[in-house]
Amino acid sequence: MIETITESGMDFIADNVFHIEKSPFYTRLRGSVKSVEFVRAKGCKLMFVEAKSSFPKLNDTDDKKSTRFREEVEEMCDKFVHSLNLYSSIDVGVADNGFPADFKPADKVSLVFILVINGFKTAWCDPIKKALRNRVRQSRCMANIWKPEIFVINEKTAAARKLITN
Repeated sequence: MIETITESGMDFIADNVFHIEKSPFYTRLRGSVKSVEFVRAKGCKLMFVEAKSSFPKLNDTDDKKSTRFREEVEEMCDKFVHSLNLYSSIDVGVADNGFPADFKPADKVSLVFILVINGFKTAWCDPIKKALRNRVRQSRCMANIWKPEIFVINEKTAAARKLITN
């Protein structure tokens, strides 16, 4: 039987996963930092995964909707950056609590930030991906040191990429 983590109505495959959102370290810091749902190490990829059941759509003609869109993009960037900092602090031993015994961190990795939005049309994902990529590029540290890949996908694409069960 496949182990899963259920978030936003989707069952994510949980092989070699650090459920950062449920970790003791994050639980102690909750309120002062934000977190993605989990971190999954697969091959040389370290995937930071956030699940949502909705996301505001970009609307250039409605200032209120555009403001909400920008706020959500900022929130997602904060979650990714804070989660990377949490993960890194555990990995280098700054945090008291380590990784779960069955989690095997990758030695040499490339970072992947994945936002999965349940029930979203594929066309609605592209403006979010562009906004996230632009926001990450504003942080020279993130863009030049970590060089993350960013994906914004729906549940159908997540299933095709074997991130969730069908």
